[in-house]
Amino acid sequence: MGTENGITIYSPKDHFFRNWTREQGLMSVNFNAGSATTYSNSTLVFGGNDGAVKFPTDIEIPEPYYSRLLLRDFMIAYHPVYPGDDGSPLKKDINETDCLELAYGQNTFSLDVASINYDYPSNILYSWKIDGYHKEWTRPSQDNRIVVRNLPPGSYTLQIRTVSNEEKYKTYETRSIQIIITPPVWASMWAMVGYAILVVLIMIIIFRVIMLHKQKKISDEKTRFFINTAHDIRTPLTLIKAPLEEVVENHMVAEKALPHMNMALKNVNTLLQLTTNLINFERIDVYSSTLYVSEYELNSYMNDVCATFRKYAEMKRVRFVYESNFDYLNVWFDSDKMGSILKNILSNALKYTPENGSVCICACEEGNTWSIEVKDTGIGIPSSEQKKLFRNCFRGSNVVNLKVTGSGIGLMLVYKLVKLHKGKIHIQSVEHQGTCVQITFPKGNTHLHKAKFISPKTPNERMDAVVLGGTSDLPVLEAPQIKTSLQRILVVEDNDDLRNYLVDMLMAGYNIQSCSNGKDALVIIKEFNPDLVISDIMMPEMGGDELCATIKGDLEMSHIPVVLLTALGDEKHMLEGLEIGADAYITKPFSIRELVARVKVALRRSLKNESNGILINGLVFNQDSNSIKLDNGEILLTKNEFRICKILVQNSGKIFSKNELYEYLYDLDANAQLRTITEFIYSIRKKFKTLGLDPIKTIWGIGYKWDIK
Repeated sequence: MGTENGITIYSPKDHFFRNWTREQGLMSVNFNAGSATTYSNSTLVFGGNDGAVKFPTDIEIPEPYYSRLLLRDFMIAYHPVYPGDDGSPLKKDINETDCLELAYGQNTFSLDVASINYDYPSNILYSWKIDGYHKEWTRPSQDNRIVVRNLPPGSYTLQIRTVSNEEKYKTYETRSIQIIITPPVWASMWAMVGYAILVVLIMIIIFRVIMLHKQKKISDEKTRFFINTAHDIRTPLTLIKAPLEEVVENHMVAEKALPHMNMALKNVNTLLQLTTNLINFERIDVYSSTLYVSEYELNSYMNDVCATFRKYAEMKRVRFVYESNFDYLNVWFDSDKMGSILKNILSNALKYTPENGSVCICACEEGNTWSIEVKDTGIGIPSSEQKKLFRNCFRGSNVVNLKVTGSGIGLMLVYKLVKLHKGKIHIQSVEHQGTCVQITFPKGNTHLHKAKFISPKTPNERMDAVVLGGTSDLPVLEAPQIKTSLQRILVVEDNDDLRNYLVDMLMAGYNIQSCSNGKDALVIIKEFNPDLVISDIMMPEMGGDELCATIKGDLEMSHIPVVLLTALGDEKHMLEGLEIGADAYITKPFSIRELVARVKVALRRSLKNESNGILINGLVFNQDSNSIKLDNGEILLTKNEFRICKILVQNSGKIFSKNELYEYLYDLDANAQLRTITEFIYSIRKKFKTLGLDPIKTIWGIGYKWDIK
């Protein structure tokens, strides 16, 4: 049968069609359908565009020849790979490779296939699949490129075949190559074994942690029991001690009874000290967590500390000496915690040094460090026990039979406090000869970047820290009572001389804290909770104007009065200071009398404790009853109405939007509607109008403010 592309031959015997085209040697291919006829028994005639073409019936059509299927152009991640290349998986040419082993990172690859047929090239189609990954062969096509992407680790067989274009189900040739993708290191067999071991170890650790937690819980419960017991014992001991002291001091018994009374009083003091040690045991971690550092002259500080121990040394007939290799040295540390360090070291030296012994303290300066060395001629520490020095509740075996009490907490606390100062502690001890304790610290304050910098303590305060801040068993000297009831003032000034002057002038009547910039002040405010802030404007890190704006912009701090100090005394700067919320504005130079007067006025306008509530701007707020007392009556409010009034009064004149009041009252996930704020305001106004007052003013489009006349 003639076609436009050649002649199609059908074999009734074999039941298949075969094409004869120009590719197979047919000279004319454009035949007209239905224009073929038999010229004779041995001749066929086909009519076409080029005329009639006569063919013998026994003509033989050339059989196509196909070359062996070839592999070439192997690529990994679209980069050609050849045998012998660095990292190449090919040991020989890809066409000669029967097994291809690829690493996990080489699982994207490609290669070309080819089968040569010069007689009938268009009749060859290619198809492939990967056994173990693909379920079906690819659709036969003339595309001879095989591309495999992200083949998972495993063993596969890549099968490639050539298919007849004429007879879609006829396969000329099939070729296969084994492909192995090795797993990554983390998915290898050894890794799996490691994971299994790790899981077992984790389970063991978890089990151990659980057991330790249970043991710690039991231990904590025991410790808590002893601590609670210590608290309970202190009250009756105090009631025993006070009458005994009165009896002894006033000679209310016979002379013969006085030694017995003194002995009883001595043992009461011992019991009190033991209960104190139990209580201090609980406070160690809290006490040794944060540093509040200042700069001190070391000789002056050490003389103050040593003075508290000289009397005890004289009583024990122990030579007590302090010396240094410098005349003057300024160092940085936390006065309270350094006092605890020295008290514990010195008290241990004095306790365990017999009569006619010596305790020598030496302060040294060397290079970039300074150190304190305490050397005694005491009983020493057994060499086998020196590794346990800094463990909790450690006491040497050679002190058990001594009539010296102790808790074993002191050295552990010393170790923690020294490390907190970025220092080192070294102890040398020889039994029956004595002990030498050396603590070394870096100079300057750059290593104390996490510490909080405060104003230096006075000598009296330093001695109080030494006497009261430690855990030793020395007789406790009487210390002046700290006036915690005084109003608190925070002084923020970068000039050291002026800051110290203000602290000295105000400390007689107020509880004073100080720092050198606004950034530190914000941290101190949250802990110190001052009643008033005095701040310079021009400061590093954060100026006083920014500090004031931050305080007044925070709902929790906005009630704190702020007095600004500045050298800029013109009207413009004064107005700017008052606009950001400052309660007073004082220009330098100023008299201390003026400052004190301004402070008193600002404090009178602020929060003050009263017997029946909190006085805020002339109104008494009673949180227990949610009520506000005025001169002419009392108003009962709901909890939320009370909170709204309090924040508005604390920030009298400041405008609060509905959203700000909503965020103040409710959490982010609250379901309350914004309009409830309007309802609260309406209810508050209604209640105040019963007393003839309308204190809340609406600023249309903005919010509300407290404006009572």
